[in-house]
Formats: sequence, structure tokens, C-alpha cells
Amino acid sequence: MGLILDAAVVALAVAVIGSLALLTWTLAVNAVRAVADGRVEVAAARRRVTETESRLHVAGARASETFARLNERTSDR
Repeated sequence: MGLILDAAVVALAVAVIGSLALLTWTLAVNAVRAVADGRVEVAAARRRVTETESRLHVAGARASETFARLNERTSDR
């Protein structure tokens, strides 16, 4: 009877260790995937910031030109 109980305990221990190993593997794979997704999101955010900065520079240049023309008109009078 003692040998059967020992074998059952060993089987349960192997099952628990296997489950923990599978859980560890799953968490590691998900962590790597999350890091990769985060890098993609950061790259997309950087592109959006660059595009927005470019649009702001264009709008600023256009506003400067408009103010310069208005200044010329008002100083001529």
C-alpha cells in the first residue's frame, strides 16, 4: 500500500511541475508578444508625432506669411 501512495504522490508532483512549467512557458511567450506589440505601438505613435509636427511647421509657415502680408498692407497706409 505504501508503494502505491508513493507512486501517486510522485505522479501528482510530476503533474504539478508540468503544469507550472506550461504556465511559465505561456507567460514568457505572452510577455515577448506584449513587448513586440508595445514596440509597434511606440513606432506608430512616433510616426503620428512626426506627421503632426510636420503639419504644425507648415501651418506656422503659412501663418507667418499671412502675418507678413498683413503687416505690409498695414504699414503701407
